[in-house]
Amino acid sequence: MAKKDYSGLAKTIIANVGGKENINSLIHCITRLRFYLKDESKANDEVLKETDGVIDVMHASGQYQVVIGNAVTQVYDAVMAELGGLPEGGQEAEVKEDDGKNPVSKAFGNLIGFITGSMSPVVGVIAASGIIKGILALLTLPQLGALLNAKSTAYITVSAMADSAFYFLPILVGFAAAKKLNGDPIVAAVIGGVLTYPQLVTWGGQYKTMFSIGGFNFQFLNYTYSIFPMILAAWLAKKLEDWLRDHLPDYLQMIFTPLITILLVSAVTLMVTGPVIQGVANGIADLINWVVSASGWIGGLLIGAFYQVLVIFGLHWGVVPLVAQQIAQSGQSSLNAIISTTMVSQGAAVLAVALKTKKKGTKTLGISAAVSAFCGVTEPAIYGINLRFKKVFISGLIGSAVGGLITGLMHGTMYGFTGSLIGFSSFFNPKNPSDLTSFYAFLLSSAAALVISFIVAWVWGYNDEMVAGKKVEKKQRPGSEAKQKSETLTAPVAGKVIALSSVNDPVFSTGAMGEGFAVVPTEGVVKAPVDGEVAALFETGHAIGLKTTAGAEVLIHIGIDTVMLKGKGFNVKVAQGDLVKAGQTLIEFDLDGIKEAGYDPTVMTVVTDKHGVDVKLPSVE
Repeated sequence: MAKKDYSGLAKTIIANVGGKENINSLIHCITRLRFYLKDESKANDEVLKETDGVIDVMHASGQYQVVIGNAVTQVYDAVMAELGGLPEGGQEAEVKEDDGKNPVSKAFGNLIGFITGSMSPVVGVIAASGIIKGILALLTLPQLGALLNAKSTAYITVSAMADSAFYFLPILVGFAAAKKLNGDPIVAAVIGGVLTYPQLVTWGGQYKTMFSIGGFNFQFLNYTYSIFPMILAAWLAKKLEDWLRDHLPDYLQMIFTPLITILLVSAVTLMVTGPVIQGVANGIADLINWVVSASGWIGGLLIGAFYQVLVIFGLHWGVVPLVAQQIAQSGQSSLNAIISTTMVSQGAAVLAVALKTKKKGTKTLGISAAVSAFCGVTEPAIYGINLRFKKVFISGLIGSAVGGLITGLMHGTMYGFTGSLIGFSSFFNPKNPSDLTSFYAFLLSSAAALVISFIVAWVWGYNDEMVAGKKVEKKQRPGSEAKQKSETLTAPVAGKVIALSSVNDPVFSTGAMGEGFAVVPTEGVVKAPVDGEVAALFETGHAIGLKTTAGAEVLIHIGIDTVMLKGKGFNVKVAQGDLVKAGQTLIEFDLDGIKEAGYDPTVMTVVTDKHGVDVKLPSVE
């Protein structure tokens, strides 16, 4: 068979990402080309989405991603051949380039990206801790007979489990921030440990003076529950480490680089940057709480109406640490109470679509996306359905505006981090369990957001005659309809089988790559789900493509964005072209290492091209 020529597709892609002069660097994973562009506004999304050979386009992780599918390696080679001499390696090349952007907007974008990388790995544990604290408050309610005594051993023990993530937040954030910067995460964690060292915490609570200069007292502060001082400390540590590696002899690196970094950065943070940043952060958090409380319905209405718009652009990550700072500073966040209703409303809007549609795929995706939104994650709903049918998204905004209005009028607040319906326990006041004002605000605002968004989406926002946002459907090969072969896939890894639509990556969850399923793994061994041939094997080992004996093409993708690990933790046991039997080990991977690196380890199995084969998938739990 003649080798397919991808040069035409490569030229089209280059032209529609703004031309060679707009490209800083290019990498690829198992499904998509990942461009670092100087100016993403020069890219033509719609043309690329309509281009034969391109499945979809995404803006994520600071990259312009062109989703290709199984042929990504060939297309990448063709693009690189057309470009010639383009740097590989991604973000490092991008940072060194002068992209011509407004310095302020560029700095803001870098800041948001840094905050995202620092906060996203710890959001899950903060959310879980908030739920635990809320449940504890619920169990101490006099209205429920005070099932748990706040002074009991059980309460204090479980409370410690909930508080630990907040108490040692500087350590967690420092570790994640260092990973984001490609710094030393252990050194950053040690600096975070300095900020949460018990004796220093005690002195911080007493505002003990470290020393005085010219009548100005340098005092200890309490940095438990803090975020921003540690983010800056991680950045300073990275800069100092790089400088030391350039100037210290190799034989001194191992000991003196961490020694000098820990001493200097800890001292600077405790004496200068920490007090300044903590003061500013506390001031901003207090100001937001005051604005929301003072303005009442105005603040609730505006935030409720527009918060989920921030999610579309990823700007909500700039709000997340402010919410955490509010809770750390005052034990509550009125801002988060309003944000909670926006999650409910987007879930209600997509639920209306799921219940109204007669399209099986849309119904399945809509239900799973609604459940996700009611559990506090709206991205599957927004990217999977709501934005593709823009009226559905607007329906959600209308409901959340009303929900925010009610929350503002009732001066509702949250005492935990987790929002939406699953976060109901976060509205109980742990210091005064009998005060149910915020819980009543939650009930009324959530009910209003749910009902209004659902009705508006049902009546106005969606019907099956509407055309979704433009997207190229993968075409069958001519004549494939005549084939009637059948094949059954098993789960390639031990764990819980879940719907592909619930995966936190729209390229997979929307079905853009094809039908399939996912597994939340409990062990790091990938086995062949069917007899076949290894048709594609990515060099980093995080994904593998199989061609089954019946002719179907199957992609197994380990984790989300794990290409960024560059092969670390993956041990491939087969070679391209090998014939494999169902149950044969294909790849071993470090499950704990992937989690510790901040990546989602969910394993996706997708039938990228059936070639007329009737492929049966395992049932979803």
